[in-house]
Amino acid sequence: MEALIAKKNHWMDSHITEAEFPTPESEQGLALYQAKQTSLTATSASHASYEPSALSIYPVDCHPLTIRYAVVYASQWDDQDEHSAVVEYLTQIMFEPDSPAQLFVGFFKGKPAACGMLYHDPELGTLVSDIAALPVPAQDALCQEMRDALIARAEADSPLFEMQ
Repeated sequence: MEALIAKKNHWMDSHITEAEFPTPESEQGLALYQAKQTSLTATSASHASYEPSALSIYPVDCHPLTIRYAVVYASQWDDQDEHSAVVEYLTQIMFEPDSPAQLFVGFFKGKPAACGMLYHDPELGTLVSDIAALPVPAQDALCQEMRDALIARAEADSPLFEMQ
C-alpha cells in the first residue's frame, strides 16, 4: 500500500517538479498538497454498494473539468491565498491516454460539489484518494457518495485501498 501511495504522490508532484517553468504559486500549492497528504491514513477499502442519488459524477477529461476539480478540492483550505495556490497547482495536472490516475467531479444540483481520484497500478492495485466536497450542509454525504462511487468503479481491480 505504501508503494502505491508513493507512486500516486510522485505522479501528483511531477506536474510541478518536472515542469520547465513552474509558477511560484503552483509550487506553493504543491507544498500545501504534500503537507495535507502526510496527515492522511490509508486502509483497505471495503466494497461499497453504490446507488446514485445526489451526485452526477463525470471523469475529468478536459481542462474545464480540471478547473472544477481543483476548485472543489482546494475548498479544504480556508485561507484565500492557500486556496488559490492549491487551485493553481491542481490546474497544472496533465493527462496522457495511459495516465495511471483518473480524476472525477461530482455535480450536485448542476454545480460542481465533490471530487475524487482513482490511481491504478497494475501490480499494486487501485487507490481511492483525494475525496473532497464543498463546505455545504450535505458535505459528508457528498464525500461518502463520491467514495462509494469510486470504490464501485474500481472493484474489478484488486487490491483496493483508500486514503482518508
